[in-house]
Amino acid sequence: MQNLIELRELAKGITVLYVEDNDIARKKTYNLFTKIFKEVHTASNGQDGLALYMKHKFDLVISDIVMAKLNGLEMVISIKQVYKSQRVIFLSSYADINFLTQAIELGVDGFIFKPIVHDKLFDVLYKILMQIKYTRENIQYKTNLEDLVKQRTKELEEKNIILLKSLEEVKKAKYLKEEMMIAQKVQQNFLPKEIPSSNKMQIATHFEAAQFVGGDYYDFFVSSDKAINIVIADVSGHGLGPAINMSSFRGICRAILSTASSFQDQVEHINDMVCSDAKNNSFFITAFFIKFYEKENRIAYIGAGHNDILYYNSKKDSLEHLRSISIPLGIFEKREYQVLTKSISKNDFMVLYTDGLNEAINENQEMYGMNRLTETIKKNTKKTASQLLNSITYSLENFIKEKEKNDDTTILITKFL
Repeated sequence: MQNLIELRELAKGITVLYVEDNDIARKKTYNLFTKIFKEVHTASNGQDGLALYMKHKFDLVISDIVMAKLNGLEMVISIKQVYKSQRVIFLSSYADINFLTQAIELGVDGFIFKPIVHDKLFDVLYKILMQIKYTRENIQYKTNLEDLVKQRTKELEEKNIILLKSLEEVKKAKYLKEEMMIAQKVQQNFLPKEIPSSNKMQIATHFEAAQFVGGDYYDFFVSSDKAINIVIADVSGHGLGPAINMSSFRGICRAILSTASSFQDQVEHINDMVCSDAKNNSFFITAFFIKFYEKENRIAYIGAGHNDILYYNSKKDSLEHLRSISIPLGIFEKREYQVLTKSISKNDFMVLYTDGLNEAINENQEMYGMNRLTETIKKNTKKTASQLLNSITYSLENFIKEKEKNDDTTILITKFL
């Protein structure tokens, strides 16, 4: 728990927009915020909040979700069109669950559930204020970079000891890079090396981490019910932390999906275990779980806040969306995760992917997008799984060219024979 003194110190110079349609709650919470921030502006609905934001840019937006005239999600969508990196906290009740998946996709920085618990509010504020502080310091650093380089150059010429320290820092950076490369190899070893033996299925996969290690995960294995399990997941965040969470998630999935429990019970158990881990690490996971019953020519699937599966129906020659209807893992314990089923036919196929594919950006800041992805798939429906995968990755690389990727990219294609 962070105390008020620490928060006041961090909050110096921070401007806040607070939007709440309940008059009593707004007055009470406003009084609390003014104990932390010197400048707090309020609005009673999303429409007024957006108008106020357009006049005065704020460092932090704190908003209720469900409101008349313009709800919190709609307001934040408009705000992020103006300033994509805007820091946002949503105040929500459990009745707002249907909005949470959309809020996560918007990239909000925190959730505070009503009734507000001061300790939890202070902890979330502390984390976000630290992020704002580091962002400001980084901007200031970039602004003064030229002067800083001149200053460092002069110091290096005058003091040999600074050179020695710099050399030591280079050694540390090299050591860290070597450690990260080892971590990358460990992560790659977690990915499946062999495809389950089946006369009715082809599988092709592609995985690329934006950094040395990433938070994407896929797997396939045969469970005790003789089903071929296919899993794809995306742990929130980038880098070493999500990679560690992914490794833990892999072990949980392999253990629980191989038990004799029902498919729904298995995924609900997985969610409860992820919730337990997420309490201390503040992360969530989007995922799709699929069981392929070879003898019955059908699949059962559960989507947990993940991107739609693109399913090609060969009989209809059409591309369908198998939608994720449940919330991501690690947000709420004891949640229901509904199982859906689908009959399959020869030459049907599924394209599973993480958002590093459809949200990839080129040098002109254009997004690869779903239209390019679906058009590429439609042009290659007669190809094998591997050939289709090559067509998608070629289309992606040709689009982004030399632009560095800022998110992990995973593609998994399953074609039924």
